[in-house]
Amino acid sequence: MSAPGPQAEGGDPLAPLLLPVLVHRLNNATQLLSNLDAVLRVGGERDWLAERSSDLGDSAHDVHELGYVLAVLASASGADLLLARREPAGLAYMLRVVASCAAREGRGFELPGELPELAPEVHAGWELAWAAAALLCLATLALPEGEGLDWSIAEEGSGWALRCSGEFPAACSELRPRLAERLPGSRIAVGEGEWSWWIPGDWLLRPSERARA
Repeated sequence: MSAPGPQAEGGDPLAPLLLPVLVHRLNNATQLLSNLDAVLRVGGERDWLAERSSDLGDSAHDVHELGYVLAVLASASGADLLLARREPAGLAYMLRVVASCAAREGRGFELPGELPELAPEVHAGWELAWAAAALLCLATLALPEGEGLDWSIAEEGSGWALRCSGEFPAACSELRPRLAERLPGSRIAVGEGEWSWWIPGDWLLRPSERARA
């Protein structure tokens, strides 16, 4: 796949990139349930539900994550499917799908060992996760095939900074008006051989802080 091109006005650039990954993962969950339904209909003495309980638990967690990602993409396109739902792990959910998308397209995208969590009551609950995923996904796919994105996210001053090595891609530049509209208070800074996205400190939490939030 080539680097993402210009999007139609009002279109979300992230949705068409992530949807193939979501469809694949949802198909896997559906296949598991279909297979289990088939063996249960046959009957017999084996307790298939107990034997596959671990797989069912993994599938339930996967569907939960995918539901959040789909709701974020729908919200970015104008449909508020999250409603009042807040998901502290939303950033991790989104970036795991970005990593799968990058692998599918022959690029590298590594997740850090621990990601910050989304703080409650930040805008409508989806914008921050969408913005981080969109910037990182577009930046990764702008790289030549076989290369990986060098990036990090860490506390910096009174906020958090998402930093990426390399030139600021044109596809990311096209996001800047949306970021300014949806996340006022955040800002992009472009330097020589590096760019960063800064957000206020109370928008993210260290995982250990969630209980106190």
